[in-house]
Amino acid sequence: MRTLLGQLNSVPGVVGSLVCDREGELLAHAFPPLFETSILSAAATILADCRAGLETIAGHIGLLDMRYAHARIIVRPLTRAHLLLLGAASLNLHLLSISTSVAVPKLEKLLSARPELPATTIVAPPAPAVATVGQLYAAVRKIDSIIERKRLDRFKMRGQIALRAGFGLGFIDADTPDDPEMLSKLEAAASAVLGEPIS
Repeated sequence: MRTLLGQLNSVPGVVGSLVCDREGELLAHAFPPLFETSILSAAATILADCRAGLETIAGHIGLLDMRYAHARIIVRPLTRAHLLLLGAASLNLHLLSISTSVAVPKLEKLLSARPELPATTIVAPPAPAVATVGQLYAAVRKIDSIIERKRLDRFKMRGQIALRAGFGLGFIDADTPDDPEMLSKLEAAASAVLGEPIS
């Protein structure tokens, strides 16, 4: 898989590429050493959290093209994963499309060889072994427990909540400092999506 990503990186303007599954697990990447694996894993988690919510609102997505002042992020959904490419703002999308049309079937073949985990094996992360937990993190844990209790699609629900709140739930961990405004937005979004208060 890294070889295919390396070939995509040879397209002029591409800085790096990665493949992550729909649950947010980083499967492979071809980024320069400047990009730490932890940052790429966090990006994969955020992409998984937001994808389901975005598809709920916009329907099937063939390609995401996010343009910034000095960069461009392209996300190409695959059958069981996502291909993400980071490039310069001047990246030629037509040239990249030609290269991805060759690489995507090969990536799909490699991904189909991986066993698919049933949704029931995906569980919320365990509680941290600390005496006190921030309110934001406690709210995310409460959201996960409601999703699990109601037997809802974790990634779809978290994605919808993230879109309403304006930030990804994958960013919040036990060390995240509390922010009353973020907490208020998270509680309102979660209550709207889950149909019950989380506070």
